[in-house]
Amino acid sequence: MIDGLRVIWRGLENLRYNGYAYVWTNLAFMLLCVPVITAPAAWSALCYVGYLAHTNPSEADLSAFWGAFRRNLWRALPWGIGCGLVGFINFYNLYAYAREDGLAVTILMAVWTIAGILWLGVLLFTWPMYYEMAEPGVWGATRNALVMVLHNPLMVLTLLVFLAVLAVLSTVLFAAWLLLTWGAFTAIGNAAVLDRVAAYTARRRAAS
Repeated sequence: MIDGLRVIWRGLENLRYNGYAYVWTNLAFMLLCVPVITAPAAWSALCYVGYLAHTNPSEADLSAFWGAFRRNLWRALPWGIGCGLVGFINFYNLYAYAREDGLAVTILMAVWTIAGILWLGVLLFTWPMYYEMAEPGVWGATRNALVMVLHNPLMVLTLLVFLAVLAVLSTVLFAAWLLLTWGAFTAIGNAAVLDRVAAYTARRRAAS
């Protein structure tokens, strides 16, 4: 939990220092989500700006967003379709069986809830992981994101609870979705990935 709170703080600090870049790219992301088919590449591009805001802030701008969007337009589409199908099936099952009783249904609901948490973690961490990899690959980054969620459940739960609260507040103050909320998600997602990669690297150095 402490790790999660630290990551949230780092993400929000990064958002505060690089707010200009996040606001404009958040707007571009929202516009590119309208055609739906471009949403996965738009998300990858927003994550790239968030990654640069943490690692090379002077390069985090709209031009970086558009460059990543063009590079990932077709690369991100299969990933987005796959994640969309998994999410739809999982949350449809949760909705369909919400009023059912019985031990078997309770077990299935628990399994689907855990699967939903894993799915959200993969959405949040895949592209930050992709940009941090020495030899990036979308499905390799997806696998690494899943492993990261499994290895850090308390941190991930802390992040998701905070992001859920942020989503509720943004729904009340709808302009936040247009200007900042998605950027905040990527700021925190990138902070989490960079934190865990740094911790993993430090452990390897200590062991060698």
